[in-house]
Amino acid sequence: MVTLKVTAAKNSGNETVFDLIDSDGSPVDLDAAGATVVTVSVCGHGVRNPSSIDSSTDDVSFAGSRVTVKFGRLALSPTRNTNTPYLPKISYITAADAEQEVIAGQGYETEIQLRVVC
Repeated sequence: MVTLKVTAAKNSGNETVFDLIDSDGSPVDLDAAGATVVTVSVCGHGVRNPSSIDSSTDDVSFAGSRVTVKFGRLALSPTRNTNTPYLPKISYITAADAEQEVIAGQGYETEIQLRVVC
């Protein structure tokens, strides 16, 4: 498993760029999978409503296995306890299937631990 530790400034446009891999270490090619929209979302403890951003805006973009995310654009409060980060998930939909396919997040090969600062 790959754990990405990310720190994002609240409301910032700073970009985090990473490549998605599967359990065999092979790239997850979103274009080949037919992805039309990629979504980054956070829910759970400390999040009032699911907070999400997606590739319908410039907050998220993707090409092949590379995903670029502006984590600071998620509607999240600064992380008070650094031992309890937010755990965003990344999913996508295709033109053929509007059901989200999760490709990164807690319990998946790629996990993201997000800390939000002011």
